[in-house]
Formats: sequence, structure tokens, C-alpha cells
Amino acid sequence: MAGEVPGRSPWAKRLAIAGALFLVLGAILLSSQDEAIDAVTDPRVISIAELQDDASANFMVEEKGCYMAVVKTSAPAIEVTLTPIIGSAAASEELDPKTCFSDWSPMASDGVTFEIHEQWVAQEDGEMTASSTCSKESCEEYTVWMVHIEETWPFEYFEYSGLIFGLGICCLGFIFLPIAGLLAYAARSNAVHGSFRIVGEDGELLHTYENQDDLLLALKDKSSPLHQNAEQSVQQENTDQGDGFVDGSNDVMQGTMMTTEQVYAFVRGDSPEAVEVIEDPFADTATPIQKSPVKRKAVNTSEISNWDTGGDEDVGKKTKSPVQSKAKQSKEKKSESSDWSVWDDM
Repeated sequence: MAGEVPGRSPWAKRLAIAGALFLVLGAILLSSQDEAIDAVTDPRVISIAELQDDASANFMVEEKGCYMAVVKTSAPAIEVTLTPIIGSAAASEELDPKTCFSDWSPMASDGVTFEIHEQWVAQEDGEMTASSTCSKESCEEYTVWMVHIEETWPFEYFEYSGLIFGLGICCLGFIFLPIAGLLAYAARSNAVHGSFRIVGEDGELLHTYENQDDLLLALKDKSSPLHQNAEQSVQQENTDQGDGFVDGSNDVMQGTMMTTEQVYAFVRGDSPEAVEVIEDPFADTATPIQKSPVKRKAVNTSEISNWDTGGDEDVGKKTKSPVQSKAKQSKEKKSESSDWSVWDDM
């Protein structure tokens, strides 16, 4: 009887539960950090100036600083300009818009959607005036938020410990879940699927192994039923082959081995080599009948010309003189030259 099947490693289940709990806890902590998120991404909180309707506002700018005009997605069609102030009056030329190439995007925790209307890059430190005008005759109320976006804006999240702690808990959940899946897959691949049974020569069930650990122990233990059955099979095979006799009756019956008489006849050439006979694939096709060509009688031109002139009918008929074959002449000459006296003298 096999021993009890050892349970799988509990670490896969433990890590999966811990990962799920970390994800839930992290989501709760992040949902309570709306103020920290708005302090970085909400333009209403981080704006340096607000333009309502057709108003204007002045503010200080930094060299190579990125400045954006942000409005709600439902705002009407407006135009926002940024003009440098020289002394106490605005310059005659406006600052040309230029993309900041920043990945910052406005958003708020209350669900209000925003869009970036225009962007500028300051050429030098100083004071700027921002103004907005509506391109339509009748415009609804609108607000423009001027924000200054620095290159290091993502590091502002680290100023809020609660937000960092919630993000860390969520990251742990995302790490534990894949590790738990890997451990569960490794435990499944190492386990024996089904049972390994040892059967004797007479079909009797000797032993059953239900897990891989027991099977490995049986392979190492030479006194196990697994090794005993193998030794019995080897001994039986050695006993059958001890006298050197090989029983080939089954091969002869199956036609894979020739008998002594067949081998002897084959060596003497009395028995032809067996050749696989293949039927004619065109046996059912009718055999075409070949017609012999009709021999035409050759036309004698001399007879035709004689008939045209009214000559004798016998003209053109050639007398056939008996021609003696060369073989007959040579035979006669040979017989004449042969002299029986030659044979007598010999």
C-alpha cells in the first residue's frame, strides 16, 4: 500500500491571498488621497493665474519655463495670448506658442475634464500678461487657468507619504500574484498526474504509486517491488535463452522467416525470389487496333506513255530471266573445287 500523498506547498496559496489583500488595501488608501492627486494634476489648484471671460492677468515667468493655458472641454472657442511686459507697458509683439513636450495632463478627482488650449516656453525671466478673447459674438462664461509645469513634476508625488504608501501596497499585490501563479504551476508540473502501477508477469497488481516522491524513493530502493519485478523479468529472459535455442516458429508462421528447405532451395536457384505482383492499372482499358498501311502499286510511266501513243501492249513488259542466287553459285563452285582425293591423301 502506498503512503499518504503529501500536500502541495502552501506558499502559492498564501502569496495569492496576500496579493489580493494588498491590492484591495492599496486601492482603499489611494481613494483617500484625492487631495494629494489634485495638488499635482488639477489646474484649479496649481494655477498661477485665472482668466475669466475677456479679462487679463499678469504673472512672473522663468527662463525656459513651460506655461500652459488650460480650459474645460466644454469651453467655447476662445483665443489666449501671452505678451511680455517691458518696463510698465506690454510689448508690441506677442510670445509665439511653442510645445513644451511635457507628459503632464490635467485631471481632477471630482470627474471634471480639462484640455490644454495653448502652450508657451519663456525666453527669459520677467513679467508676462495673459489675455483671452472669445471669437464669437455671444460667449458663455468660461475660465482659463494658467499653469507652470516643471520638468520634475512627477517627483511632487513623493511629498505625500499616504499616496506613496498606497502605491507601494498596490505594487506588492501586483508582485505577489504572479509569484503565486509560478509556484502553483511548478507544484503542478512536479506532481504525478494519475497513478503508476507495477504489474507482474501473470497480470497481478504488485504495487501502486500515487505521487512522484514515492516513485523516486522506489527507484532508489533496490528492495522495492519495482526492482524485484524487473529482476524477475531479466531472470526469466536469461532462463529462456540459456540453452541457445531460438524459437522462430512464430516468425515462420507470419512469413517473415524462411525455413531450412526454403533457404536451401533459394540458394540452389530452384525457388524464385518473391516479387510483389502489381496488377495492371490499365487492364480495363480497351486495346487500340492498329491498322496495317495499304500498299499501293507503283505506277509504270513507260506503259502509260505507250498507251497514249497507241503502241503495243507488250511494250514495257520486262522478261524476267532466271537469276541464280549468289549462294547457289558459290555452293556449286565450292563443290567443284572440292576433291575427295584430298581427303583420301590425308
